[in-house]
Amino acid sequence: MVNKVLTIAGSDSLSGGGIQADLATFEEYGVVGLSVITSIVTVQADSFQIFPIDINVIKAQLASVMSLNQIVAIKVGLLPTVDIINVVADCLETISIPIIIDPVMIFKESASKAGKSELAQAIHNRLLPLATVLTPNLNEAQLLTNSVIHRVDDMKQAARLLANEGAKNVVIKGGARLSGDLAVDVLFDGEEFTIFQNEKIKTPVPYNNGAGCTFSASIAANLVENDMRDTVQDAKEFVLAAIKNGVVLNDKFNVGNVWQAARRLG
Repeated sequence: MVNKVLTIAGSDSLSGGGIQADLATFEEYGVVGLSVITSIVTVQADSFQIFPIDINVIKAQLASVMSLNQIVAIKVGLLPTVDIINVVADCLETISIPIIIDPVMIFKESASKAGKSELAQAIHNRLLPLATVLTPNLNEAQLLTNSVIHRVDDMKQAARLLANEGAKNVVIKGGARLSGDLAVDVLFDGEEFTIFQNEKIKTPVPYNNGAGCTFSASIAANLVENDMRDTVQDAKEFVLAAIKNGVVLNDKFNVGNVWQAARRLG
């Protein structure tokens, strides 16, 4: 029987990130994707909106998918309200399979951090202790640790703090936000650090919408078959190919989508 992987996340109208990116990634790894939609995200040139799904609808979706067998991992993405975080955490506390938490709080398309402190606190309190793998970007790691991250040593310190709060493994994604010519990710497994790095990709338009979602979805799809270091290394290579062969949206957006099929077809 083919393994199943569940994503609990938002729907991205541009299909670069969110549920769409997760399911596309699962397909590339040969697993069956299941989904629980927590919100609908719409993006236009001058507008970025998040529409949370009704709590009762989320509960019904969770009940539906949790009745299935052969779910080998769960990836959690955008949970846009504290109430939704609590509902999802209540469900996840009852299971014992790997849980990959991508603590989505800040988007490339919207620089606003308004209201994020409450979300960060809820993620910190309810989801960190459940995380087999936590995959924050620099901004999210700063919110979760109440720290400032400028260097790799800062990333290590933040990863250690998050592990001390309950996450079994922490991958902090430096991406384009870390200064310098290298894209650096830091993995901390509770005992040792592993540094992953490659040259930053320079294109006229950054094709990185959905990169974080795709990265964490790759880990969720691949972790059951590989150890943590190999899983993260493969996820980084998968996303690198997806960015190099990204999809142009239109001339109104200063960002393009990653392409999950790039490693196979690019």
